[in-house]
Amino acid sequence: MAKVKIQGNASGTGILTVTAPNTSTDRTITLPDSTATIATTTEVALKAPIASPEFTGNVGIGVTPESWSSNVNALQVGDKGGIWTYDDNSNPEQFVISENVYNDATGTEKYIETDKASKFYQRNGEQKFFVAASGSADSAINWTTAMTIDNSGWVGIGVTPTSPFHVKHNSTVDGAPTFDNDTGESNTRTNISILRNGTSVGSIRTTTSSTSYNTSSDYRLKENVDYDWDATTRLKQLKPARFNFIKDDTTTVDGFLAHEVSDIVPEAISGEKDAVDDDGNAVHQSIDQSKLVPLLVKTIQELEARITELEA
Repeated sequence: MAKVKIQGNASGTGILTVTAPNTSTDRTITLPDSTATIATTTEVALKAPIASPEFTGNVGIGVTPESWSSNVNALQVGDKGGIWTYDDNSNPEQFVISENVYNDATGTEKYIETDKASKFYQRNGEQKFFVAASGSADSAINWTTAMTIDNSGWVGIGVTPTSPFHVKHNSTVDGAPTFDNDTGESNTRTNISILRNGTSVGSIRTTTSSTSYNTSSDYRLKENVDYDWDATTRLKQLKPARFNFIKDDTTTVDGFLAHEVSDIVPEAISGEKDAVDDDGNAVHQSIDQSKLVPLLVKTIQELEARITELEA
């Protein structure tokens, strides 16, 4: 297979090296020589198509490339575009697509021009997207990791993921994930569907003015339905309290202590009292207070029945 290799020369000339099929002899052309003419050092004769051009050094298209690190092989496109690999022989090679970035002789990533910068890189099966605020030309870049996709497929936005989809923001402005159903119609639409093993178990739906948080409740999913049970006795065991959270000692709220509810309405509580992880860190319980509503409704019905009986 014929190959063409274009290589820079310390004297400023360029060397075109052609390796022809079935021969170990390279044929070279120096472009130009010291007299600004083409000097042929060996006759070049190719009898097969050039199938794999090879470029040694960094290449600029429409621009003279920056002074990149010796660990980099770069294709610089226009003023700020870049496609490059970085290999320092101690870690898996990384592949990068960047805008307004170059990696200098010390291995420091710097701005090409005074402007913002971004890069996407792949390394060892992981993919990361980085962004940087505007900086001065040739100054070091301070990256922010915008998104990570690890080699198990987990996605982190603003954070290295510790779950299949992990979102974190550090802004003082409200910045939680936004789901905008912009259909321009008045019908109720689903913004988020929640599935377990491929089966729908809940959803978040919106109209033009409200939001519904839904859990599955179809009668066809249920059995052993019982309307005759004592709600009042169980309700009287609940211990509503007023308290503040340790991290917000200026705000007093109404609620429950999770472990005091778990024996009365267990479906309202997630987690175990005093649980810790393998490192001894607390794994806190939580409560879904909406699960208390059936108990409240049934108690009111029982009270109404007793009142009606007394008034008869």
